[in-house]
Amino acid sequence: MFTQHIPRTGKPVGNTTHTPVVRFGAALGTAALVAGFTFITPVAASAEETNGASYAYAEFLSGSILGTDLSNIAGLGQVAATNDGTQSLQVNRDPLVLDALGATVLNLPSGIQLPMVDVIDAGGINQYAQAGKDGESFASTGAIHDDGGIGIGNVAAGPAGDLTLDLDTLLGNEFTAVLTDLKLDLDAVAARADGSMTSASGDYTIADATLSFTSPAISKLTSKVTNALSGVNGQLVSLGGDDGALGNSIDGILDPTLGVLGSSADVKVLITADLENAVKNLLKGSYGDGAVTFNLETGAVMVDLEALLGKDLNNLAPNSELLTDAVVNKILNGITTTVATLADDIVDRVELALRNARVEASATLNLLTPQAPTQSNVCRQIQVPIIGDILTGDSSGGGLLNGGLLGGLLGGVTQGVTQGIIGYTTDTVCELVSTVLPDLRSTVDVRIVGTVNDLINGTAVEAKANVSLLGGTIATDLNVKTLIGSLGKSLNSSLFANGGVVTSLVNNLNTGLVNPAVTGLLGDTGVSTVLKDLVSIKVNVQEQLTSNGDVTGNMFSETAVRVAVGNGRLMTLNVATATVGPNVLSVVDPGCTENCGTGDPDGDPDPCVGLCLPGLDFPELPTSALGGQLAYTGAGVATLIALIVALLAAGAYFAREGYLRTHPKS
Repeated sequence: MFTQHIPRTGKPVGNTTHTPVVRFGAALGTAALVAGFTFITPVAASAEETNGASYAYAEFLSGSILGTDLSNIAGLGQVAATNDGTQSLQVNRDPLVLDALGATVLNLPSGIQLPMVDVIDAGGINQYAQAGKDGESFASTGAIHDDGGIGIGNVAAGPAGDLTLDLDTLLGNEFTAVLTDLKLDLDAVAARADGSMTSASGDYTIADATLSFTSPAISKLTSKVTNALSGVNGQLVSLGGDDGALGNSIDGILDPTLGVLGSSADVKVLITADLENAVKNLLKGSYGDGAVTFNLETGAVMVDLEALLGKDLNNLAPNSELLTDAVVNKILNGITTTVATLADDIVDRVELALRNARVEASATLNLLTPQAPTQSNVCRQIQVPIIGDILTGDSSGGGLLNGGLLGGLLGGVTQGVTQGIIGYTTDTVCELVSTVLPDLRSTVDVRIVGTVNDLINGTAVEAKANVSLLGGTIATDLNVKTLIGSLGKSLNSSLFANGGVVTSLVNNLNTGLVNPAVTGLLGDTGVSTVLKDLVSIKVNVQEQLTSNGDVTGNMFSETAVRVAVGNGRLMTLNVATATVGPNVLSVVDPGCTENCGTGDPDGDPDPCVGLCLPGLDFPELPTSALGGQLAYTGAGVATLIALIVALLAAGAYFAREGYLRTHPKS
């Protein structure tokens, strides 16, 4: 076996001629290494100059309400930790008790004093600040554990971090006609900030965010619908009356037949429809899709902002506004669309009820018509006395001629001739006599029963038409199908044609239900204007600070939620703010912090343990946002690192190539 010895000194075995490329690569590699250390040196110098100083600050509530600065409220509390770089780990924690809010009074413009607790209702809060001598700092507040780690809801070692803001109190009476009871409920709010010598990152959590308010424009649904249906019921009664369209449809057939009588039948049409019962199960009060729920009886609206946005509230970009115009429009358009759809459903139910409604039509007449009397010449014979002279004589002798009876009556002294009935005769007498005839009776008996749809289709459950004129002396050819056809045509046009009862219902619902909702929610002076112009809810608020109290320098601040009312004039409230510094030059993605899971969807192991907070993903801010330039060099952080990596990689490559050429394999 032969071996080739390669001496430690002397000429190398193999090709000893170095190409220009190899010589250039070796030089470049040396330059890269030198440059790398040269560029790195100022960073170390900067860190050394700061001597590893660090700062952390946590505050659950800050800002101002109606001119009252919350930082001036004794007992509201903040925690801070500072380290000059030579001290041991500095830790400050404070379970915040918000009893101080109850003792603080806000002065309203109307002169009324309002306790702060009526505006802010918060549960127990933890606050934590930690500053190390290596320049690392950590601050958190809200729903956190005793060690400052972010928790969710009620945790064993920490509080809930819940908060309710009564924004309606701040708006006063100016908008009561538009909306009332405007509230924002935040559950398990927390913020965390981590800082190192030059960089910082922030996390926040919001378990749930619910915006609620009451709008008079969408309240009292049942009474609004009842009023609309009352108008329909009144129209049905009018249509069925003797002078109504339905009654006239029957009169129009009967009157020509009854014209000989100079009279009309008594016509009645009764439509039986329980419209209120037909729509009753639609008026359930509560509506919505889970993201936005509302009650059309009370006008109360609840908005689950996380469900509405369709994304995790803990995975939003920095400085995200929740109540954008698009979000507000989505909320209110959803409500108005539901109201309009409900009105359509009511119309459909009413139309169906009307088509199945029972119709009873009747026409009656019972008339006596007197006949003209007959006259005749009636003659009869009568006795007529005959008047003539009666002779008289001397009555002294007692005889007729000698006085007789008359003479005796006259005392026997009267004699002569007198007038008297001397006999009788017969004569014929005629006179005109009137004879009264009995009255002639005329009757009408019409009855038609069926549903509206039956009659429109020309059928009926029951139908009869009996007519007798002047005791039957006048023949009639009345056809009951003609009556059904006329009634059905009138029902169709009166109920369902344009301008009919259903159209009237649509107009009533638009006027009393839909239009008030649209105007009250989306009008120029509606809920939309109040929410868009007066209320702002921002989450994941990331900011650069150059000072915080007595501390100056580049600092990073993470605020979980910032609520502003009236463009900040009425309130600007920061909920859960954590600040670290003072050496921050860039903001980075925090990755896993606390309470992360044991793995991710890709199956890669996760170094953190405990309960995972989903969606804690923070886009990196541009370095310019925090003035991210390294001291002494003027080079941007990203540019500097990229250049160093490129030079080191190139130098390593050419150094390896040179080594291989000078140390060939045996």
